[in-house]
Parts: sequence; structure tokens; C-alpha cells
Amino acid sequence: MSGAWKALGFSLLMVLSSLSGCLGSEEKEEENAIDLVVHYDSTSGTIQQSFIGGSQISLSGVTLNFDFARTTSDFDLATFSIEPGDGRSPITVNAGETANIDVEYELHGLFSVILSATDVEDNSENMTLIVRIDKHMEWTEQNSAEPDVMPINTEPDNEGPVPKTLQILSTIENPENFQGLAGSPVTITWELTDPNEVSKGIKSEQIADGQDAVWDFSLAYPERGIHDLSVTLEQGADERVNVNHVIDILYEENESEINPFPTGNENSDTESE
Repeated sequence: MSGAWKALGFSLLMVLSSLSGCLGSEEKEEENAIDLVVHYDSTSGTIQQSFIGGSQISLSGVTLNFDFARTTSDFDLATFSIEPGDGRSPITVNAGETANIDVEYELHGLFSVILSATDVEDNSENMTLIVRIDKHMEWTEQNSAEPDVMPINTEPDNEGPVPKTLQILSTIENPENFQGLAGSPVTITWELTDPNEVSKGIKSEQIADGQDAVWDFSLAYPERGIHDLSVTLEQGADERVNVNHVIDILYEENESEINPFPTGNENSDTESE
């Protein structure tokens, strides 16, 4: 009977030794995991777009830089990669050639951005950031008797949340008669309609010759889609106006905190501690 107990004890010892080996392997794999460290000075920005007479004349996107230089692995690093979160394919670079990735955005919205690193043994590590991209638009028309309707697309360029605010600052000028003759006042009406052609804001004002008028209007959480901003002159008016719309599409400030590259002073402070 004692022999049977010894055999059983030996078997249990072998099982425990086997489990210990497995646990040790898992710990070793964890020790070999990539330490993903990425530095970035900004996680937000504003697209700038300008129109004259209804035609786009400029568009400036937002470029964000991500620095993987302090990412390490027990093996050689193979690639660094970023999924921009706006429908584009991942941007991937060879880790042996560069540790920097620039991502340019020309679309507005709140984007879930995935940063990742892979080594030559196919180990990988990733992290997710939230990036906020707002949009600023300027629309100008000169000497117009029938100003164009300005379309404003509030649809975020992903499946994320709608903007927090659609901000309109519109200035209409009734310029003086270029011949030096006294001009007439003009009554104008601003109106913003949503994608369902429902009026979301309206204002009328009479503008004396050589004067201007301003409409400062905000729409909270606008519906997705095309909103139309129109300016109409009173029927039969024999006047022309100058139009300047300034539009901002703004999102909740939910972007991730920045993580700038440490300066030399910060390094010295860390080492002294």
C-alpha cells in the first residue's frame, strides 16, 4: 500500500512540476512583451477651409506626429503602425528605418486611433487614443444681389458622435455706392435649415448704406447631414451686399491627454530621484 502512495505522490509531483514549467513559460513570455511607449505633442486640431464666390480656394488639414523612439522589446522591433480611425488603412513603417509617423486629417470628427508595435517574433502591443478634429470655414462673396446658399456638412467623417456645436458668425455689408451717390438701405434675412429643411434659426435686419449687420448664432448638437445657410434680400431690392460667413464645427473636448517627449531637464530630475 505504501508503494501505491509513493507512486501517487510521484505522479502529483510530476504534474506540479509540469504546471510550474508552464507558468514559468508564461512569465517569460510576459517578460518578453513589448513595452509600447509613444510620445505626441497634440491629439487635436482644426481643419481650415476657405471659399470665395462659392468655390473652394484652400483647404489645410491637421498633421499629428507620433514618436515610437522609446518603444522597446527583448527582440528586434519590426514595425510601428497607426490606424487613423477615419476609414483609412493603417499607416505602417519599418522600425529599423524610422520611429516617427505623421498622420494628416482632412476630415472632422472624434477618431479612435490605434497605435501598435510588432517585433521580429510577431509579438505585438497596442494602445488606443481619442483624437479630436474640428473644422473652421470662411465663405466670402462680393457685390451680390442674390448670395449663394452655403452648405454646411455636420456629418462626422466616421461613425462617431455628432458635433457639440455648429457656430455661425455672419457679417453682411451694404457697401456705399461707388459713384458717390447716396445708396438705399436693404433688409436681409439669414436662415439656417437642417437636413430635413426645418428652420433652426432665422433673423432679419435692415442695413443702412455703408453699414453692416452681424448674426451670431449657435446650434447645439446639430443633426447629421447638410445644413443650408442662406441670405436673402428683400424682394425688389435694388442693392448688392458683401457676405462673410465664419463657420466652426466643434466637438466635445474628449481627446486623449498629450504625452510630449521628455526634455533633458525632466530626464535629469528622474535620474536624481
